[in-house]
Amino acid sequence: MDDPELGGEATRAKRDDPDATRLADPDATRLADPDATVLTDPNATQLAALPSPEGTGDTASDDMPTIVVPHAVSSGEGPDGIDAMDDPYAPINDADFTRVTPYAPMAIDSPVTANDKHRSRVHPLAVVLVVVALLAAAAFVVKYTYVNEYWGGKTLPDVVGKTETEARSTLSPLGFTVNVNEVLSDDNVGKVISMDPVAGTRTGDDLSVTITVAVARTVPSVVGLSQSDAKTALYNVGAENISIAYQNSSEAEGTVLAVDPGEGEAFVSSDQITLTVAQPFKVPDVVGLTLSDAEKAIEAAGLAHTVSYTDEKGEENAVVSTSPEAGTEVSEGSTVTLYVPSPKLTDAYHLAEYFDIDPADLDAYLTKQGYSVSSTGVFPSGNAYAVYSDGTATITITDYPESGDALGAGTGTSSLAAGKAVGGVRLQASASAVSSSAAISSSGISAVMDACGLSNLVSSCTADTAQTTRAIDKTGLSFICGYGQQGDYVWSILIGSLNGSPTQAIVAIAPKSHYDGIDLSDYGNDLASYIAITSYYGK
Repeated sequence: MDDPELGGEATRAKRDDPDATRLADPDATRLADPDATVLTDPNATQLAALPSPEGTGDTASDDMPTIVVPHAVSSGEGPDGIDAMDDPYAPINDADFTRVTPYAPMAIDSPVTANDKHRSRVHPLAVVLVVVALLAAAAFVVKYTYVNEYWGGKTLPDVVGKTETEARSTLSPLGFTVNVNEVLSDDNVGKVISMDPVAGTRTGDDLSVTITVAVARTVPSVVGLSQSDAKTALYNVGAENISIAYQNSSEAEGTVLAVDPGEGEAFVSSDQITLTVAQPFKVPDVVGLTLSDAEKAIEAAGLAHTVSYTDEKGEENAVVSTSPEAGTEVSEGSTVTLYVPSPKLTDAYHLAEYFDIDPADLDAYLTKQGYSVSSTGVFPSGNAYAVYSDGTATITITDYPESGDALGAGTGTSSLAAGKAVGGVRLQASASAVSSSAAISSSGISAVMDACGLSNLVSSCTADTAQTTRAIDKTGLSFICGYGQQGDYVWSILIGSLNGSPTQAIVAIAPKSHYDGIDLSDYGNDLASYIAITSYYGK
């Protein structure tokens, strides 16, 4: 229990220090601050009555003592502090502060240090909160300035898929130095396909970026290289499909003469690239090709050719052999003979067969039979006009076989050879050349029909029976004319003589449609009369 005489504070001091029997400084005769001259309360002037220790006989006061703080006294001044106070206060007796009593002395806080309890203190939590707030503000500023790239470099935008120009326009304004790396590609040509560093990278102080732009593959310069070097050059730019074609040439064997696609042209890796490579002149193998294709192959090989019809069996209009044979080395421009089975013509007088074979084959056949072209051209219809002669007979390819009207044309390669169609045919020769039995008679007509493979005679007329309203002079004229229909064609035979000249035979044939629009009213509506009069006197 607390000592009633000492009060609660003294009792607690005693309990906290059970060995305490004196003041901390038993010799203390002054306060901790010897220079203190005022109390914490400057108006304090009296001490409370000290409690009287038990057994002293002193009367204890109910109040705690009030201590007057000593102050410096000038020399000659009188007593100070408690000594200077009037009654009822008692003078201080030093023995009261030094003698040992059965009770622990009362601990009296220094007025100076005791005042700390009443000072305003900052709560530690407030300090922590302030520090945290400052750190948060600093972090925000750092993050904001970093995110907005006031420091710490720049973030690379994504330019993949843009053109080089677009990429530069995006990167350069941000301060980036743009380097370009080109790569050959089949896709995305002209576009950025990658970048280093990659998009989204924060670059730091190094603001350089390399963009890779796809460019088209192009055929390199290979003409004049060896086949091996040319292939290597093509492989280096990504070609995957290279083929070789050979061509006769005076260049060194194996030299590249051409490339397809051409040099500098764009391609993708899967495209076929063809190298044309030089080889010595050799006769190409054209056996089995049509005459037209074989001729093209011979010309492409840098050689000339002639066509010769043979009795060898083989497909119609196809080459059955060549001379020299295929593979033979020859000099540039050498002539190769192409042997082709004879067209299915009985002979040159079987005119109806002319419509059944290719015009170029007909030209070749007539040439083989000894006929040469003296005049050629093309009718407005697009059909051929060509005059062939062998010195005995004249064969005219014409749209007007009944009259033999000539077309103002020139000489040169026959239009038949150029593939122009046959519109009609007229054969003119001595009657005996056509048939030894040919004469100005019905039997003569029959003989010529047999010689030319004609049939189905419809009607005939002579110089005496031919009908016409035209004013013509038949003096000295003797003839017989007959016509017939054979399939889709109309044929006619005219055998005659003028003023005793050698008898001539004129055989003509044309499609039926050729005569459909002709007005026969001036000829008694007789086609035989029209053909005979027109042949001798023209239209």
